[in-house]
Amino acid sequence: MKHVLIAGLFTLATAASAAALAAPADKGQMYDRHMQRMASELQLTDQQQEQLREVHREQFEKMKALHEEREKKVEAILTEEQRGKWQELREQRREGMKRHMREHRGHKRGDNAADE
Repeated sequence: MKHVLIAGLFTLATAASAAALAAPADKGQMYDRHMQRMASELQLTDQQQEQLREVHREQFEKMKALHEEREKKVEAILTEEQRGKWQELREQRREGMKRHMREHRGHKRGDNAADE
């Protein structure tokens, strides 16, 4: 049971970490485009847009705090040797996600160019 818990926590932690680290460098631009689309399609007022941005900021901070709490709890469960191996596995996962995102963006750009 303990192994299942550790494996589950590891999977969750690596997926969240990898997704965050593999995010494109222009994620601020992506967020801005998303907000512009929402504002346009929903006809949001400036006040509503700011309120949504505040909700997003609050949720990001909560998610960040939960992630840090989870990391501490997982590290407390693992032995020193396991923590080292866990860090290695997380780094491998991160690199794989970065590679996947680079390839995905390349295909996406290629698809868009073919459509033009």
